[in-house]
Amino acid sequence: METSESLNKPSASELVNENPPVEVYKIKGRDVHVVRGDLVGDGYWLPRWSKLGAIRNLLVNYVDKSKPLTHMAVDGSWSGWALAAFCEELDIEFYYSYPDSKKFNRQILEDTVNKYPKTKLNPVKPNMLAIMYNSLKGQVKRDGWQMLPYAFDHPYFVDYMRDQILPYNDFDNLVASSGSGVMLSGLVKGFYDEELKEFFHPELTRHVWTTCVSSENSIQKTLNKNGVHIPIHIRKSEYDFQDRMDGYEAPFPCNQFWDLKQWRWLEDNIDEIEGSILFWNIGGKYNY
Repeated sequence: METSESLNKPSASELVNENPPVEVYKIKGRDVHVVRGDLVGDGYWLPRWSKLGAIRNLLVNYVDKSKPLTHMAVDGSWSGWALAAFCEELDIEFYYSYPDSKKFNRQILEDTVNKYPKTKLNPVKPNMLAIMYNSLKGQVKRDGWQMLPYAFDHPYFVDYMRDQILPYNDFDNLVASSGSGVMLSGLVKGFYDEELKEFFHPELTRHVWTTCVSSENSIQKTLNKNGVHIPIHIRKSEYDFQDRMDGYEAPFPCNQFWDLKQWRWLEDNIDEIEGSILFWNIGGKYNY
């Protein structure tokens, strides 16, 4: 029997705000324009995450809807939740794969299945991410499933994010956090849209600043893979990935694993940055 909640469930696509507001905040008297990517989703049916439209674009254009789909979720990410919502809407059989570890918060699994009951859970023996990912690839091959590219690394995703930033690419500086570097690739391509049209890049007068929790080399490799050969400022955070920075807050909801670390860097280093600043807030607070 359908519940009143399921009867009133809106279409996931209708909830995606593809034009999140840009708000102005102050750091040391300087204006910082913030793209509120945390307002792309509603926070109940969809996570507050600016990747939602790009993920849906990838599903619609890349996935074979006749075959089951799975994706390896990690702690701190809303990917399984978002995919469950869009797969139910698009009538794609979805297996939410996750590390079967005590460290993985099961509440996000329970909440996702309650909202999207067609979602099937697929626990994976816990190990290093690369090993779990390869293990899942073996299961996908055996069972006739399909997987999305690692970290959604595909032109349908990257080019969507490139288009999202085009209306704002007249700022002198872009500040955005990076996990895998895939979303950053799209943002940088859009920010440097004119510069990338030139075979020889002139001396850059505009800059991109990113803080990562992986490594500078891995971010650079992802940028290169996606055709971004303009140098940007990449630094590794002094905070560990799992450090949620309790006791520190930004003036708007930030994901503690990525965006909050980037905002803290901006507060501490804004004096080194000349010109106008655009901060791309990728997601809201992670509550699991």
